[in-house]
Amino acid sequence: MKSVETGVNGLDEVLDGGFLRPSIVLMGGTAGTGKTTMVMQSLFNAAKKEETCMYVTALSEPIATINNFMSKFSFYNFSLLGKGNVKYVPIDIEIIRGGTSAILTEMERNIEIIKPDRIAIDPVNVFTIGLNEEAIRLFYYDFFSRMKAWNSLVLLTGEFTSDALIRSSLSYLADGVIYLSSEPFYGGNIRYLNVLKMRGQDFSGGKHSFKITPDGLKVYPRKAPEARTSILKERISTGIKGLDKMTDGGFSRGSAVLLSGSSGTGKTVIGSQFIVNCLSMNEPGIIVSFEEDAVQIRENSMKFGWDLKEFENKNLLEIISPLESDASELALQIYDTVEKTNARCMLFDGIARLHRMMPPHIQFPDYMEGLVSTLKKMNVTAIYTNETQNLTGTTKVTGTGISPMMDTVILLRYVEIKSEMRKALSVLKMRGGDHDKDIRELIINKKGLEIKMPFSEYSGLMSGSPVKAPSEAFMEAFRK
Repeated sequence: MKSVETGVNGLDEVLDGGFLRPSIVLMGGTAGTGKTTMVMQSLFNAAKKEETCMYVTALSEPIATINNFMSKFSFYNFSLLGKGNVKYVPIDIEIIRGGTSAILTEMERNIEIIKPDRIAIDPVNVFTIGLNEEAIRLFYYDFFSRMKAWNSLVLLTGEFTSDALIRSSLSYLADGVIYLSSEPFYGGNIRYLNVLKMRGQDFSGGKHSFKITPDGLKVYPRKAPEARTSILKERISTGIKGLDKMTDGGFSRGSAVLLSGSSGTGKTVIGSQFIVNCLSMNEPGIIVSFEEDAVQIRENSMKFGWDLKEFENKNLLEIISPLESDASELALQIYDTVEKTNARCMLFDGIARLHRMMPPHIQFPDYMEGLVSTLKKMNVTAIYTNETQNLTGTTKVTGTGISPMMDTVILLRYVEIKSEMRKALSVLKMRGGDHDKDIRELIINKKGLEIKMPFSEYSGLMSGSPVKAPSEAFMEAFRK
């Protein structure tokens, strides 16, 4: 028994290496979830590596129709059919009417001739139509006993709901069971792959999102948090002179920074200014924005004199607009972009919106822990922005439970002074640095963001309605 590649993008990672051969793996799901595409992709990619593959179908469509549908995928290479690496074996209606014995005899006759390394039977439960439960059970016992002797990797597809799959004899006779589903989410659908069982090997359980692309199925495995083996002591500039002073020289290389505040307090400007500063030092960067699309990001940056398009043309900057992405897909897209561009800095703008879009089977703190820790291990200095609800008054840093995993937390808020709304910034925490404890005013001007002097003459700033400090009030009384 040896491990062989699945031939499906991302599935080897979920299965910790691939399929075992010989074994029998069932792909279950309702109509349209991608079962046929998945087994075809597995067969044709295996055939490219000189495996001999056999596709058994009991569908009423002629082979020409299957060719027409599958030819839209890049993996579907007609030359492999001509060379004989992939053989089609249709089981026609007359054989099916002959009963289970006739079906098994026809399949074994072809297996003896073809001697396949990999077999797909699509769909397997067509063979039991019209049989009672006892007859179905007996057929599957006989069928699986014979498949074990074929010494091949056998991929079965079956039309099942999740409940029906659990009750089916197939689910406990098969060595592996993978369930494919398509579930409504935010006005659309997300496809999921769930490995329910895989004898003799480790696998990553639970739902993994996937898409059907022109290259076939692409699975997006969930990433477990990764710990750093070392921590860099280098500090990099924030791009804002006053903020560098407040953060003891800037952010630690490879750290996670949270900017939290209500709308309009300057979170995106700080993050953008940091990214532009990194790009100006020829350090590649990424902007992931749930708040604005790429066009708006470029236009808003030009107001401060930052030409992001120039950095994109130099392959220093990648902008990711993730609104059409599943959360797991987004994480992998970010990791792939970091590796492709050697990015050293990132702005992740809008984690509150990501939280609202998170699928119900993924816990947001767990997702963020995986994202944050993996980017730390890749030595990416990342700024995450979070929008709070309150303009003034008492507020939570995030309300999502992610602030403990951040190395630096900066709070931005409005304060009302003399009937005027002004912006304030404070560094709440900073691991590995002696940060400024003052609450300072920030100004957004044509060049970006500027940090001003502390609001030393006021107290109660965090309440949003500050009052004169006692010493200031005393001096002011004598000046009147």
